[in-house]
Amino acid sequence: MKFMRSSVVLFLLFALSVLLFGCKSSRTITQKTDEDNSEKLPLSYGELRKLDVNFSEGLIKKMQGDYPEAIDKFKKCLDVYPNHAASMYEIAFIDNGGGKSAEAIPYAQKAVSLDETNEWYRLLLAKCYMETGKFVDASSSFEKLVKYNPENVDYYFLWSSALLHAGKVKDALEVYDRIEQKIGVSEEICLQKERIYLSQNQFDKAVAEAQKLINSTPSETRYYNMLAELYLQNNKPEKAMEVCNKVFEINPKEPRTHLLLAEYYESLSDDAKAFSHVKVAFENPDMSIDEKVKILIGYFNIPEKFKEEREESAELINILVRVHPNDAKSYSMQGDFLNRDGKNNEARDAFRRAIQLDKTRYPIWKQVMALDEMLGDFDSMESDSRQAIELFPSEPLSYIFNASANYQKKNYKQAIEIIDNGKDYVAGDKKLLAQFYSVQGDCYNATKEYPLSDEKFEKTLNLDPDNANVMNNWAYYLSLRNEKLDKAEKMGSRANQLVKDNASYEDTYAWVLYKQKNYEEAKRWQEKALEHGGEKNGTLLEHYGDILFQLGQPDNAYEYWQKAKVTGKHSDLLDKKISDKKMYE
Repeated sequence: MKFMRSSVVLFLLFALSVLLFGCKSSRTITQKTDEDNSEKLPLSYGELRKLDVNFSEGLIKKMQGDYPEAIDKFKKCLDVYPNHAASMYEIAFIDNGGGKSAEAIPYAQKAVSLDETNEWYRLLLAKCYMETGKFVDASSSFEKLVKYNPENVDYYFLWSSALLHAGKVKDALEVYDRIEQKIGVSEEICLQKERIYLSQNQFDKAVAEAQKLINSTPSETRYYNMLAELYLQNNKPEKAMEVCNKVFEINPKEPRTHLLLAEYYESLSDDAKAFSHVKVAFENPDMSIDEKVKILIGYFNIPEKFKEEREESAELINILVRVHPNDAKSYSMQGDFLNRDGKNNEARDAFRRAIQLDKTRYPIWKQVMALDEMLGDFDSMESDSRQAIELFPSEPLSYIFNASANYQKKNYKQAIEIIDNGKDYVAGDKKLLAQFYSVQGDCYNATKEYPLSDEKFEKTLNLDPDNANVMNNWAYYLSLRNEKLDKAEKMGSRANQLVKDNASYEDTYAWVLYKQKNYEEAKRWQEKALEHGGEKNGTLLEHYGDILFQLGQPDNAYEYWQKAKVTGKHSDLLDKKISDKKMYE
């Protein structure tokens, strides 16, 4: 059966090859030569058979994607019959498809010279000319295609494009006129002619093309807007206003026209009028939400000092949500602006509304989880991240959020398990993988499995050597354990080199120095921590009191212990230190 199927294919291709090079039952083929345009070359039956077999095998190889072998077969056809146009076309076709348009040209030229009316031969030649920058030759080829195929409008468009590339603008315009005679007024042609006229500073002719579109479809407001925009771009605002008024006769709420007027009034520095037209556009539900979002993005990075513009953006956001209440993009955009303004609770509510409408957008889930963390709402963070994992199981960041939430909730074993489940989804991102190990390091420290904790932190820093937060945390854990203090000191020092003026990092480094009994240096770093925002942190105040006590300043130490007591955040030993005025560790 397999042999029979191959035989059928070969027979069909054999028949096709006969048709392609025009062989009749005769064994004599006429070809053109340089010496004699009507010389007849007799082919024996064996030569004819060889030609047919090679051509058929070439087509099979081409269909199989074996292009070198296909070309070899077609060239063998030319060895038998040098003027075999179909083989020349096939070689040119393969070369052109392989990015070798220059090599294809001689074969395509020869094929066309042998069969001038063959549409496919000439189209391939024109394509090769275009791709090699031979635009004049390409335009000539397309002109011939139009001559032999006058009803094929596509060839007119290709011809005009080649003429434009060749710099023959006048000829291209004439071709466009011929197309219009065939198909009538066309938006594509009018806009192309308009661009050409504008490039030649023929403004009136460009206007005429825009007006032609309006005349063809008087109810299409888009064409009026094109003309109004043309007038505005060429400093003819009065004319633009006339056109806009005509639009309002058709549709007073046409959004694009109002946006054009907003641009116009903005150019006159009349911001109030400009904004009024933007609002009208936003109120129109027919204006796509994507267009509105683009406008709002322009407001997003406006500095806080420009209060009026920020108030405008808030008003537009409210309109967006009211006009498009069932589109997740409305609430996503609202959330972005609220988040920008530090309104974290309101931002999270907006993002949650977006998720209710469209659960498939993972970036919004990330925003919700990040805001959960910022708000310290670890119950929500655990719940939201669990849902995100169910919906997007291959997104590794959700596992980080979930594990971190469980760590904060003291569900350490669960956090470790979540990290193990999620880290396999990290693909080549070393810093992200480092975060996974870091969370596990925190968890193992909390469960007092210190060797495992140290192992995870070591892995973290191998992946992300300059992770200041991990160095700070690990150094602090080691100081509390009173272990590996030299390593802790190096990490604390490096963390403060990487992140300047961070009270938490400075406190950690001071405490490591304290544990090393380097009290003077510890005092200097603890004072930095207090200077950089730690003066209201009970833990930092208590640490400073401890350092002062070790330096022989018990009265000053007592003063700072009392300050720590007021904050409500301190160690369990603070009350005993205060009552006994002694140091306890």
